[in-house]
Amino acid sequence: TGVETYGTVFVIAESPVKKGVLWAGSDDGLVHVSEDGGARWKNVTAAVPGVAAASPVSHVEPSRTAGGTAYVAFDRHMFDDFRPYLYKTTDYGKTFVALGTAGLPDKGYVHVVKEDPKVPSLLYAGTELGLYASYDTGKTWVSLHGRNLPTVAVHDILVHPRENDLILATHGRALWVLDD
Repeated sequence: TGVETYGTVFVIAESPVKKGVLWAGSDDGLVHVSEDGGARWKNVTAAVPGVAAASPVSHVEPSRTAGGTAYVAFDRHMFDDFRPYLYKTTDYGKTFVALGTAGLPDKGYVHVVKEDPKVPSLLYAGTELGLYASYDTGKTWVSLHGRNLPTVAVHDILVHPRENDLILATHGRALWVLDD
């Protein structure tokens, strides 16, 4: 089917604040960064502590305020490891630190992490078990369930830049919008 073939880039993201900075993550657990628009790529995977080799990268989120900063989520559920794995770099991938998991469900692996465009210390995590927010740059998390959002997998998140709406792509529930 092709799913068994590894080495597929699952996510590629461009820095919104630093021209030429690109991030890529693959299904075989590699994280790469380019600082020159893709002419040269640096494999920064070895700098990510505490995640087993070949752990698929589910999302890379370049910061909206700092060119060398990015957030990376790994998804190990296919290895029967459902824990959340979230990391942050502030130096173009030379070093990574694990974000906190307090408040996230133990079996809520992460599909997507997003930085709020107006409040950089506010992060959102879309997990297999719903939506979570961190108001302290990923140290602790709180559930945003309720408001007619059931416990459902959140696969993508967009904070509308003008309307300030939180827009979610969910598994089996289509789109969900939290107004303002």
